[in-house]
Amino acid sequence: MAYLGKNNRITGSLGDLVFRTVNGKTIVQRKPEKNQVKQTERTKKASSDFGRASTLAKKIRIGLKLYSRGFADSKSFYRLRTRLQLAARTDNPAPIGEKKLWGGKPKLLEGFEFNEHSPYERYCRLTMSEIVLSTQKLHFKLDAFKPKKAITWPAKAEKAELCFWMSVHRQKDDLPIQEELFKLAVSSDDETIPETTFTSKTLESPAMVYLWSGILYYQYDALLGWVCMNHKALHPLRLQKVVKS
Repeated sequence: MAYLGKNNRITGSLGDLVFRTVNGKTIVQRKPEKNQVKQTERTKKASSDFGRASTLAKKIRIGLKLYSRGFADSKSFYRLRTRLQLAARTDNPAPIGEKKLWGGKPKLLEGFEFNEHSPYERYCRLTMSEIVLSTQKLHFKLDAFKPKKAITWPAKAEKAELCFWMSVHRQKDDLPIQEELFKLAVSSDDETIPETTFTSKTLESPAMVYLWSGILYYQYDALLGWVCMNHKALHPLRLQKVVKS
C-alpha cells in the first residue's frame, strides 16, 4: 500500500510499483518478480549432486557423533561437503545429477581434518601402515613409537588415549549401520610403545568404511578423577582411510 508521507512524498507500493525516498527524491521502481532466475536443466541436476553431498556429510557426522562429541570447528560441515562433492564427481562416469560417492573417488576424502583448530599431525606424529580390507574385516597397524616424542602433550595432560573410530555406511542409503572404537592408552613417559595391530569385527556389505584417528587427553582431578581435556579448540581427528566393503 502506498501513502502520502512527510513533505507530500509517496512511500510504499501501488500495484507492481514501489515508491522509495532516496536523498530527498521519490524513486519509483518495479517490484522484483518472484522466481525471476530460472534454472537450466543442467543447474538443476548440479543442485541435485550438491544436495546429495550435503545429505551424505550429515550422515557421516552422525556416524562419527559418539566419538567427535560435537567438537568441530565452525566450517567443518561445509569443508566436508565440498570434499564430498569433489570425491563424488572425480572419475565418475555417471551423468550430472546422479554422481554418488560410490562411483567416484572416495580416496580423496582421506586426510580430511575434522577440526582445523587442532590438526591431527600437530599432535600425533604416528605412522599407520597396512590399512587393508581382508576376509571382510578391516586390518591396520600402528608402528612402534615413543609417546614423549611422537605426541604433543598439552599442559597438565598426564595420559591420553589414541583412538581409531570405524564407521560403516551401507551403500543403498549411506546410513551408518556399524561402528567400532579401537583404543590404545599412553602416558607422557619415554617408554616405547611396540607395534600394535588392530582387526575389526566382520563388516556389513556392500558399504563404505570410514576409519578416523584421533586422540583424547586426560588430566587428574582430586575430586573427579581422570577428566578428558578435549574441547572445541582441541580435538585432533583425521579421516585416515575410506574403503568399500
